[in-house]
Amino acid sequence: MSGSEQVLEKLSQLSYFDNLALYYLCNETPPQTLALAFLQMDEKIAGSMLGVLDLQRRKYVHELMALQKDSAEESKKAAAEGLLLIADGLISRNLISKQGQYFFGTKK
Repeated sequence: MSGSEQVLEKLSQLSYFDNLALYYLCNETPPQTLALAFLQMDEKIAGSMLGVLDLQRRKYVHELMALQKDSAEESKKAAAEGLLLIADGLISRNLISKQGQYFFGTKK
C-alpha cells in the first residue's frame, strides 16, 4: 500500500472491524477526537467502539461527548476523517489487516 492510498472511505466501514481492531483504533485515537467522531457516526458502531474501551477511558469519552455535543458539524466531520486516517495508519503498520471487506486486529 502506498502512503497516499486510503483504505477506509466511510465511517460505516468500521462495522467490519473485529474487537481487537477496534481496540487498537480506540487506543490510538485521542479521546476528544473519539468523542467528536462518535457524535457523527452510527450509534451501533460507536457503541461497539465504546465497548472495547476500559471503564475509565469510556467514562471520560462519554463526558467529552456530553460537553462537545453542540460542536460545529465541521469539527465532528474533521474528527471522523481523522479517525479514518488513524485507522489507515494502523492498517499500513500491519496492526490491522484487511481480509475481503473485513478488518482484523493482528496480535502483537
